[in-house]
Amino acid sequence: MMDGKKTFYEILEIEKDASEQQIKLAYHRLAKRYHPDLNKDDPKAKEKFIAIKNAYDTLIDPRKRKFYDQMGYNPKNVDFSDIFRSYDNRGVRDIFREIFGSRRSYYNKPPPEGMYI
Repeated sequence: MMDGKKTFYEILEIEKDASEQQIKLAYHRLAKRYHPDLNKDDPKAKEKFIAIKNAYDTLIDPRKRKFYDQMGYNPKNVDFSDIFRSYDNRGVRDIFREIFGSRRSYYNKPPPEGMYI
């Protein structure tokens, strides 16, 4: 964050109940204003631009935004109670496969030739 005290909503200069369209408009307006290539004389432009980009990336994604709204700035306020709610009857293996991608499992490969002679 820019100075460590601003929320993502303050960084983007929007209200907490801003719509997706308002978030996009605010991001484009501020990104253009603070883009490092357009502000070569301002040494803080890059830092501001990165803060704006981080705020946008978080607030434009509904899941990240919900998590951010719950968390705030105090990690003790995080509510993990519903983190696996959408995975009701799925196995842990399926959850990790979704998170880390569908990599081929070691167990799905045929054994090396001549291993079971």
